[in-house]
Amino acid sequence: MNHVHASAADQLLYKITHDLSATVRALVELPIWISEDLKDSGVVVSDDIQENLEALTVNGNRLAMMIDSLLIYSGVGKKQSQKIINLADMVAEILDANPLPQSMKITTNFSKPSVLSCEPDFSRLCQALLSNAVKHRDSETSQIALTITSDGQLTEVIVEDDGPGIPHNFREKALSVLTTLKPRDVVEGSGMGLSVADKIASFYGGNLTLETPESDTKRGLLVRVKLRNQTSGDENTSQDSASP
Repeated sequence: MNHVHASAADQLLYKITHDLSATVRALVELPIWISEDLKDSGVVVSDDIQENLEALTVNGNRLAMMIDSLLIYSGVGKKQSQKIINLADMVAEILDANPLPQSMKITTNFSKPSVLSCEPDFSRLCQALLSNAVKHRDSETSQIALTITSDGQLTEVIVEDDGPGIPHNFREKALSVLTTLKPRDVVEGSGMGLSVADKIASFYGGNLTLETPESDTKRGLLVRVKLRNQTSGDENTSQDSASP
């Protein structure tokens, strides 16, 4: 893709989603306000009306989630700061904002306690991968393993789970923007998690691959992301720069 056109498209998408955010959030709140006003006025609504108001809230939240995800997607590489990231602290913050279900456990393995990378993109990458593993769990899913290794040139992030996985013939589709492999009534999500991670990997000179973990059960998904390490003064972190 032409870097200039890609940058212009991202800037347009970023502006549109940014401007829509406040409007969409108001749409999410309106059905709640209507329900509260009716209750305060002593109006008893029928079950059908209440169900419709709740459906408006559910679909409004889905739209808000989609807008937020598109805002993150279009903002990859923008407004970044090179930082030394303490990995244990980063994971703690991600899990504090998005707690794991009680049935799931996470293990971490870091070759170094910290990495030099660009924020908030690096944290968003890890959050997207962990969130993807949680959202697509089934009754047998219990483990997530996060491994981060870094050498002089590359940082590798691996998230492995023991969930249902993604069949080989659907893996390319799973990386597409706004794509879900299950109906949103089954799995709530914007369909943007892996595409955001894939874009971050590409922007920082790396790649993302979907693999099947080596296990006797043949279950699970292993997402491997490689990023080119940033150095002080690396111009790739500039808001207006194109991906390498």
